[in-house]
Amino acid sequence: MKTNIFYQTDVPKHLRRTGLFKKACLEALKPCAKENAEVNIIFVDEKEILRVNQTYLNHHYVTDVISFNHPRPPFDIGAPWAFGDVYVCYQVARKNAPLFKHTYLQEMMMYAVHGCLHLTGMDDHAPQDRAEMDRRAEKIIKLTFKKTA
Repeated sequence: MKTNIFYQTDVPKHLRRTGLFKKACLEALKPCAKENAEVNIIFVDEKEILRVNQTYLNHHYVTDVISFNHPRPPFDIGAPWAFGDVYVCYQVARKNAPLFKHTYLQEMMMYAVHGCLHLTGMDDHAPQDRAEMDRRAEKIIKLTFKKTA
């Protein structure tokens, strides 16, 4: 599994922890890890996340994260295939981090990992499912920080 990180908004350099995001996302994606699959994590601003919401989900509001699974090719194409895309809104992370007593980096990682967990099939429509996703994301983030310390 390959993870690509894209910064399409003004994320400060000290928060562009590409290696850290990759490690956390790969950990979240382990249940679905395939050598020839790729996931894109795209950090965007509120204007872009709103556009993505309106265009693809018919939602007319800003969200923190959006995940899109892509269908597996019907045959081995011999090259990496796009397993999914995760759009993370940096501005929402900045606004929400103090509410959850997270650093900006922790909140950005929460959204990226949460999006990857959606790609593995986890759902958060029911409160207990949302709580389980949050617990798993927190565990992955702690493990990632521990491994890099």
